[in-house]
Amino acid sequence: MTQETLSTDVLVAGTGGTGLAAAYAAVEKGLKVLVIEKQPQIGGNTKISSGFFAIDTKEQRAAGLHLTTKEAIRQLADYNHYLSNGALLSHIVNNSAATLEWLEGMGMEIKLNPTANTTQFAHRDNDYRGGSYHMYQHKDESYQRVQATLEAAGVTFQFNTTLTDLLTNAGKVTGATATTENGDQLTIHAQAVVVATGGYGGDKEKVAATMHTHNLRQLGVPNNGEGMAAMVKAGATDIDSHALIHAAQLAKSKVTQKTSQKHLAGFSTNVLTQLLLTPQLWVNMKGQRFVNEDVVYDTVEWANAAWTQGGKYLFIVDKATLERFSAGKNAVEVSKAGPGAATGTGDFVQLAEEAVKGETAFKGNTLEELAANAGMDPERFVKTVATYNNAVNRQDDREFSKSSKSLAYSVERGPFYAFIAQAAYLGTVGGVRVDENLAVLDDNFEPIPGLYTGGANAGGYYEGHSYPAFEGLASGFTWTSGRIAGSHAADYVKANAVAAN
Repeated sequence: MTQETLSTDVLVAGTGGTGLAAAYAAVEKGLKVLVIEKQPQIGGNTKISSGFFAIDTKEQRAAGLHLTTKEAIRQLADYNHYLSNGALLSHIVNNSAATLEWLEGMGMEIKLNPTANTTQFAHRDNDYRGGSYHMYQHKDESYQRVQATLEAAGVTFQFNTTLTDLLTNAGKVTGATATTENGDQLTIHAQAVVVATGGYGGDKEKVAATMHTHNLRQLGVPNNGEGMAAMVKAGATDIDSHALIHAAQLAKSKVTQKTSQKHLAGFSTNVLTQLLLTPQLWVNMKGQRFVNEDVVYDTVEWANAAWTQGGKYLFIVDKATLERFSAGKNAVEVSKAGPGAATGTGDFVQLAEEAVKGETAFKGNTLEELAANAGMDPERFVKTVATYNNAVNRQDDREFSKSSKSLAYSVERGPFYAFIAQAAYLGTVGGVRVDENLAVLDDNFEPIPGLYTGGANAGGYYEGHSYPAFEGLASGFTWTSGRIAGSHAADYVKANAVAAN
């Protein structure tokens, strides 16, 4: 193990969208920028995201969408019940289009996904939710171009290097310590630090404690919260970090893990996902219905509903429903929310039996037997099914206002099946209190000199548990907040240099 000391104007920790944007924004202002990254390549969780939220872009105008930042801000603030930081929200949205164009100039290829093509069927009548998705194209090549742009501008990258702590002096952040994959210790002196390490999605126990359940399925790059912990130690306050819950998935088999590769980014090739992604009868683990199942057409609302029941629920079908799916006679639209359903056909009865053997589903020849096998309260479950069947028969859901077109499948002819579904999460979002320029604040709402953050470490853009169902929102926040943070970190360094002279 060796000790090494480095020096730079601006240190950026992390190379997801936040870190890349912060580094480029700082180097554009003529400063020396060093970026450390724990992985051997750039991208982080941003690289597995699909697109960028922006409003009033040239792509939207070319598509005939006339969207205003004023209306987007209103909708986002309303969704957040005005619990978000209004100044930050406004600054991000009003800078989103310019940041997108700036990102394209860095080498990222972008294509707008029109509202009509949204995979979030609940967004078809809302251009602000469905028409805000500027999707990344040819991501491997695009990220290579972005890295080349930064390196050509003078940014230095050091990979396989993990932030361990921040250096402070008289209340100011003056750099950081880090560890390489070989165990070498680095001391990095910097005039300003941008923490862009991406939350703590890899820390399953902290996520479970934050979300009050161990049932969530982890997806994405495992960021372990090093940056968040270092900022809190330096005087920051974690005001609203939470898991970025994202749709729900079929449970993984307890018998075999041979298909685990098929769950990459949450996708499963099992056509039973067509049942998961249609509005069947959903009940909690006690056998009680809890939601209008049409939420399956919106990734965020679907995950939120699942979380209210501890992140785990059951969807209920009878043999008649399975046979209709086997015959290709499904009567409702299969959602494309989240990773979407596997296409194709199959013997759904046989697949259901395999799921029972794999302990990802339960079976009963009667409703009472199914309830007993699944650990549900039999009396409550039987009553739930009877109430639901009445709603299907009269095409009127008086409990949860499910649409009549989705009241297509009663649960009447045994045997009966209950499939386990679990909410998934793509890392965490939210974090420490910041101002509109992404300077990290202490408990007195004063900036901690020299410390900036953004993306999945910055608080105040969301309401504190969920996040608005606007497509590309988290990824757009990542890039835009990173650009603002890097720019203002550079301004801070320059102002201090002038003051020193």
